[in-house]
Amino acid sequence: MAALACLTALSATGQNREIVFKEADWKTQLANAKKENKLIFFDAYTSWCGPCKMMAKDVFTKDSVADLFNQTFINVKYDMEKGEGIALKDKFGVNAFPTYLFINGDGEVVHKIVGSAPAGEFMQEAGKALKPESTVFGLAKKFDGGDHSEAIALAYLEGLDKAYESDKMGRVAKVYFDGLPETALMETRQWDLIQKYLNTPSSSAFAYLYAHKEQLGTKYGADKVEGYFQQTFNRSVYSIKSAYEKKRELKDAQERAAAIRKLLAKGTEYSKPILTQLDLTEYVASNQWDKFSARLNKIWNDDSSPRKNALILGAANDMVSMAPVKYYPQALNWAIQISATNPDLFTKIQVADLKKRVLKKQGKIADAEAMGLEAMALRKEASQKGQMTPPMMKD
Repeated sequence: MAALACLTALSATGQNREIVFKEADWKTQLANAKKENKLIFFDAYTSWCGPCKMMAKDVFTKDSVADLFNQTFINVKYDMEKGEGIALKDKFGVNAFPTYLFINGDGEVVHKIVGSAPAGEFMQEAGKALKPESTVFGLAKKFDGGDHSEAIALAYLEGLDKAYESDKMGRVAKVYFDGLPETALMETRQWDLIQKYLNTPSSSAFAYLYAHKEQLGTKYGADKVEGYFQQTFNRSVYSIKSAYEKKRELKDAQERAAAIRKLLAKGTEYSKPILTQLDLTEYVASNQWDKFSARLNKIWNDDSSPRKNALILGAANDMVSMAPVKYYPQALNWAIQISATNPDLFTKIQVADLKKRVLKKQGKIADAEAMGLEAMALRKEASQKGQMTPPMMKD
């Protein structure tokens, strides 16, 4: 394809060129793409995203990059937190920044790049959009059409991994690895691939491996093997929570939850906290806030582990986000109790953020603003000390 030649044969005449982004509403952008028979290069960014700014400053201004994109694509960009960008973020499932989409005139995503990259690597990835059969979306058509060969499956899994499509990657990995002979799962090559791609406990391959984790530990190291299983369980609970909140892939989420309960029924040192988090997640999904609150009170009274504060603060924020207003004082009470234990600076910021959210929800605007200033001061202190700060919660 002629456009691919741009990757290596673009003229270098002129200097300081940059990608030119066209301004128009999304409907007009699609119409132009169809009329010109070009793909849209869609820059999904936010105003606070550091890597987004780096790409705009250091990569989009390279002559070679500018020439490729200006000649080959219709370039558009939308702030995912403003105007039409808010709806487009949901439409295309953007959940990391920067995300770069390549979309045809029918509104179909044909390629996706997540994260920053040097100019050469970025151009190489962009070039894949011009060969749709080799993109993650082209590979999806082949895989979903029944081609579960190793070459297609692994190429598809690699593409999903790069595109940050973790849940979809898990579903594809489940189909592929469940189709292999059980004895093959213990082989070094397959075990390496499993650790990278298989992230769902509802897979029969995962269940087989979990039942044989002692043998795996002997062969590959007990700590590494246990780390894989624990990480998979934890990430699955997070995935289940996200599915319930978004009301998407609910059947898959329910299957994961049932598998976690079954596999952890015998108990390990990490079973209790994982099952506790799963219980809380399902209480929220079914609006059982009395059970949710009672469970957290029990944790507060009985749990002496270091994880207690983080678990309760996370759950309290869920309560403020989704529970009826009558439960807000309970969330505030947990914050006050945690404050009284003289926590570390990271936790103090979390507590201040939670208090601000509760006060604002209760209509106590002046108190909420004062608490917001306190949280900002704590963040500044942490920054000066070179310490991490928690992400800011939306009110």
